[in-house]
Amino acid sequence: MNEYLTREIWKMRKNIVTTPGTPVVSLNEVKKGIFQLLFTSCGCNNACSFCNYGFDYHLTLEMVKPELQKIKLEDYNINVLQLESNGSFLSEREIPYDLFIEALKFVSHRGIQEIEIETHYTTITEKKLQVIREILGWEQEIYFELGFESSAEDVRAIYNKDIDIDEFLKTAELCKKYNIGILVNVLLGAPFLTREEQIQDVLDSLDFIFKNMPEGTMCVLFPINIKENTMLKHWQDIGVYDQISSWEFVELLYRIPEKYLDKISIAWFGTRENTFTKGISQFPKTCNKCRDKLIDFYVNFYTHLDSNYRKKILENIWKTRCTCDK
Repeated sequence: MNEYLTREIWKMRKNIVTTPGTPVVSLNEVKKGIFQLLFTSCGCNNACSFCNYGFDYHLTLEMVKPELQKIKLEDYNINVLQLESNGSFLSEREIPYDLFIEALKFVSHRGIQEIEIETHYTTITEKKLQVIREILGWEQEIYFELGFESSAEDVRAIYNKDIDIDEFLKTAELCKKYNIGILVNVLLGAPFLTREEQIQDVLDSLDFIFKNMPEGTMCVLFPINIKENTMLKHWQDIGVYDQISSWEFVELLYRIPEKYLDKISIAWFGTRENTFTKGISQFPKTCNKCRDKLIDFYVNFYTHLDSNYRKKILENIWKTRCTCDK
């Protein structure tokens, strides 16, 4: 990581405080049947330029367990459950080991079709994979969601994202050994790149991922959201960066080869907020005339995985591109 960026980003995070009454753990519905079990941890140990994960307190099992027991998972129709913290769920700095074990036991054998765990690739060890399978069982469908952002080292440098590609690939193979799938996060909207360069960076990243990572790997595409207390927000404030157009995200999806369309998902396109992001994100830009149409399109794309169907709705939406993007 860049020393200057890291130092400045950590200064910004010192301005972040929790809103009084923020729960230490909460269950949030992301979309129908998809829920997020969020542990409001102390924040990520890394310093990405787009991220503002960070608070001042540390979770303990004694602090969280009483609140966790108040959540009745059986009261909800949960198909997918995402285990998340303010950074990496497998980081013992954020989620102490005894709390990690308690959380796994809490969600185990609940009839949940799929469990997703968001974490940094360096927090994944064979011991933890063994424990996860021991508690959740070998029949449970499990995915790790891992930040990757870009296959290009110079773009990751802008994000202040420190990744050893060879180690990332080894981790992916280790997960495969335990029949745990990978969801790889890729960002659209890198600062200091043109729109065309931003789109091409994502297309190149997808090509790299699907050619080099285990079969069955999925990608989650994120258009950048500008959040308070981030380097992106600082760059916006001094006039060297601005939020991307939502139509740029549509153009990216339109240009993705059809053979990859059933291997991707999308996130943070303008509807999602949770306990610690409410009201502090700038979503991709739209005008009042096209916003509802775009949100309907994104939800339709998100909920239908068939490549042919996705290609058809992409062709239709691109033909009706709003004048705000021309």
